[in-house]
Amino acid sequence: MSRYRRNTFLCFMLVLSAAAVTGCAQSTPGKEFFMIEASRPSGVVQTPSDATLEVRLLNVDTAFASKNLVYRLGEFRYETDYYRQFLVTPGQMLMERTRRWVSDSGLFKQVLPPSSQITPTYTLQGIVTALYGDFTNESAPVAVMRIRFFLVKHGSDEGAVVFSQAYRVAQPLSAKTAEALMDALSKDLTEILTRLEEDLRKYLAKPSS
Repeated sequence: MSRYRRNTFLCFMLVLSAAAVTGCAQSTPGKEFFMIEASRPSGVVQTPSDATLEVRLLNVDTAFASKNLVYRLGEFRYETDYYRQFLVTPGQMLMERTRRWVSDSGLFKQVLPPSSQITPTYTLQGIVTALYGDFTNESAPVAVMRIRFFLVKHGSDEGAVVFSQAYRVAQPLSAKTAEALMDALSKDLTEILTRLEEDLRKYLAKPSS
């Protein structure tokens, strides 16, 4: 990385730290914790199915599975931010947001709680393969999220995958701050869950489903 790019990224990290700087003196910043949010718009929805659903914990690629925020700085270079972290692990956080969204959608007769002993009609599973701030283009940073969802139908045989779709969204950042990154990631997730709901509705509307 060139000296200019290193200096630019250093300035970005100082902005994220929100630390008081006087000359060359800098206080040690404390940790900050963030959550990705995604709330489905309210509205009456007709339930197209009598099926029940369980939403499983989302698997997250190892590179993005920790609580530390991840920044992409080049084609092959990534860095993690020890001082900027998710409040809970990404897999748990995204699973809770997905479960709440699908429950509010009315697509299923019931979205079962995680502790339920009832065998669901379907299980929704997911793999998160991208969750980071991309600063490779310093003038146009974006927040990248990619999730592949699987809908598994249970029956007399082993569960069969009846629906599978990957969704990738890259929202631009309004500023080079952790707050702006969270806002963009929240927009990513909102778009992904909106598209997931539309696709699930189409699948459930099929007579064979």
